[in-house]
Amino acid sequence: MAPVEDDTTYADETVDDTYASTNYGNSTVTGGIKPRKENFILKKIFSTCEHDALGSVHRAWAVTVLFMVLFFIVAIIEANQISDDEEVSNALCIASYWSAFLHLTFAILGTFVLKRFSTAFAVGCFLGCSVVISQQNLFMFAAFIKYQHGSVFGNVFVVDDGC
Repeated sequence: MAPVEDDTTYADETVDDTYASTNYGNSTVTGGIKPRKENFILKKIFSTCEHDALGSVHRAWAVTVLFMVLFFIVAIIEANQISDDEEVSNALCIASYWSAFLHLTFAILGTFVLKRFSTAFAVGCFLGCSVVISQQNLFMFAAFIKYQHGSVFGNVFVVDDGC
């Protein structure tokens, strides 16, 4: 048997042809499976990502940071308003301040990770923290959705966006 390009020939003239039947070229689809049609809308939306993936991630993160800063401002205003009310539980006030602090800290640290330390470990920790914060937002939403204190806009914005 003649060695194929991807075979390994050992010193004792034995040939490892494990991958001899593997086709690495352009293969046609067989077995009745049709190739997937391209989605024109998605192709148009993500066309900027095709040539500049890192820039696209940075632009998406910039939009996310804007939303987190807006959330921080509204959460602080809402926490100040509900802290003036005597009937409000301190837990709601503390939760609002804590959530505002975490979102602002996450925006700063996320920017630092994405811009300066883009290692696999740092990005993995960053993604893990984002999952933890999203779970915290879900829990706080479930815990404080029934509270009717503060402004209507602040309640809807803060509770629906995570606090």
